[in-house]
Amino acid sequence: MDGLPAKYFAFPPYRAEDLGGKMGWWGVMNRNGLNVLTFPDKPGAVVTSEENAKRIADEWNNEPSPLPRAGR
Repeated sequence: MDGLPAKYFAFPPYRAEDLGGKMGWWGVMNRNGLNVLTFPDKPGAVVTSEENAKRIADEWNNEPSPLPRAGR
């Protein structure tokens, strides 16, 4: 399951962050602290595992954006 930053909110740098405490929900935050994680193959899904969130944040920070960056 690969995530994409929410349209119009693609502001790097990105970081993985725990959202659910004991529930184990993790999101990927943009520079403004908003969870911008989306999954095109699972509409409405905005959380994932810690491992997956960290991998996604690293990929987004190290590769060209899959979406046009907001403000351009």
